[in-house]
This record gives sequence, structure tokens and C-alpha cells, in this order.
Amino acid sequence: MNNYEINLKAEELRREWGIDNFCPLEITSMAMKNIDNLTIVWFPMDEDLSGCCVKTEKDKIICINSKHSKGRQNFTIAHELYHLFYDKTKDSFICNINPKDENEKIADQFASYLLVPTCALKEYIKKNNIDQWKMSDIIKCEQYFQISHTAMLCKLRREKFITHKEFLKFKQGVKKHATNLGFDTSLYENTKKYYSIGKIIPLSKLAYDENRITGGLYDEILLNVYREDLVYNLDEEEDILV
Repeated sequence: MNNYEINLKAEELRREWGIDNFCPLEITSMAMKNIDNLTIVWFPMDEDLSGCCVKTEKDKIICINSKHSKGRQNFTIAHELYHLFYDKTKDSFICNINPKDENEKIADQFASYLLVPTCALKEYIKKNNIDQWKMSDIIKCEQYFQISHTAMLCKLRREKFITHKEFLKFKQGVKKHATNLGFDTSLYENTKKYYSIGKIIPLSKLAYDENRITGGLYDEILLNVYREDLVYNLDEEEDILV
């Protein structure tokens, strides 16, 4: 699959989700809104793993490395969506940060096009009168599209908006620069350690309510997907205070 075809796939998914190619994409909420049978789980993995996914006829599961930054996690979700929707080679995938496999490279390109369509990037450049990219421009742009600093640099390099020398120069000190520009640095931090959202939670509750599983098994399922808050009602006191 060439770059043009990959870009078409990304545009196709945005169109199915009712999002034009010029808007930033809140990938987690849009995936959950538009994919009925999706569960996303965050937990720590080895540093060189970005995530993994499994698809069956009834379910789709994405696992995200919670050691990585929020921006990187957003990119990983978009990457895994390629495997779930368009990769017919197998039903499960374990994904590395620096892939050598051709399908993994395609998934990375798909994620880049999905999160930052080239037309949206060009429109952003035009609106912000960017001629020569500076660190401040890059940080503002990645904050707008909610992607990691590395993913933003790779996109700019791929589109030939920066040189390889500039790519290397801009790699360092992102959090300090973002702080000095007044941005929240959560994009560059890991915001979830152990957590999950998606289909498995309401399905487990339904099975319990219909007496198809015991209360003990229901609690075990929730604990296995890191939802201790639902088992032990950890939010009850906060709800009362609010």
C-alpha cells in the first residue's frame, strides 16, 4: 500500500466518523463513540512496546503502554485502529516503537494521516503564518493536534517541512519549552497507569444482572481490567462531595 492509499484509508475513517480533514481528532473518545465492540486497556509494558491489539468477529481490544506519554498513547490508538480495520494479515498484533515490519510502518503512516491530515497541517501553517519552523511553532502545533513531539517531528520531516538536521535539533527539551509557553505538559506525560474503558464493562454488568455470572466473577473481571474503582466504589465519596 502506497502513501496515497494509506491517506485515503485515514480520510475514509474520518469521513465515517463525521469529522472533516481540517479538525483535530480526540482519538480515544471518537473511537469509543464509533466502535461498539471496542475495549481499550492501559497498563505498563516494556519501553520498546507501544501497544497491541486483538480482533475477533465480536470484539476488538486495544492495549496501550501506560509508561508512554499521552501524546504517544494517542498515536498508538490510531496505529492499532489500522490493524483492526484494514490489516488482514492476522488477528492479533504486538507493536514496537521503531518497527521494521512493513505492516507496522504502514500502521504508523496511517496513524499520522489520521491524527494530522496533510491538508490540515498545511491549513494550520497558512493560518499561523509559519515560514520557518521554530520550537514554539512545533509545540503549539502538536498541542493543537494532541500528538507526541516525536510524531509531530516525523510528520514535518516526512512532509519535508523541516530538514533532518532540524529534526535532530528539535528533539530535545520539549517539556521545558512547553512549560515556558504556558502549556499543560500532560501531553508529554503518562496520565494512566492501569485503566480500561469500553465494551467489557457494561457486558460484565449485564451478565451479572442477568445471573449469568456470580458477583465474585464479576468483580474478578473488573479487577483484571484495572477497574478497582467499580469494585470498591472508590468514587462514591467524591460523588458525595461534588
